[in-house]
Amino acid sequence: MELDRYDKQILEILTHEDLNLNELSERINLSVSSVHRRIKHLIETNIMTNLKRDINYQKLGFNLHVLLQVSLSKHDSDTFAKFLDELKSIPEVINAFLVTGQSADFIIEVVARDMENYSQILLQRIGKIDHVVALHSSFVIKEYDVFNCHGLLSKA
Repeated sequence: MELDRYDKQILEILTHEDLNLNELSERINLSVSSVHRRIKHLIETNIMTNLKRDINYQKLGFNLHVLLQVSLSKHDSDTFAKFLDELKSIPEVINAFLVTGQSADFIIEVVARDMENYSQILLQRIGKIDHVVALHSSFVIKEYDVFNCHGLLSKA
């Protein structure tokens, strides 16, 4: 899909700032209805997945942020789908990625209140999902926002 300058501006601004439609329309000098229509189109074409705002899980009491590598014993779409369905029932799992080039099949993002809570999630929930054979945890020490949307959009 070809993006025009307004679509690129919308993506650039929303990557860095939390603006409502009125503020966004003023910023790029388009009507609110036009901005709304463009955002809706960007979502429908899967360029934007949604307008979900990032949640500060620490403010909600989830002080551990973990990247968990998960290896499965079977590698077929059925097994992957069932695994992902199980993950959806665990509210502390906030993201999942099917990966290659690792010893793991998935990297999942997990938040937990503390180490005891994480241990329960790991051992009682994730570790008990069918075909899980290995789990390796990496604890996030600090998260950095590295947004280079402008550089990418200039190449789109």
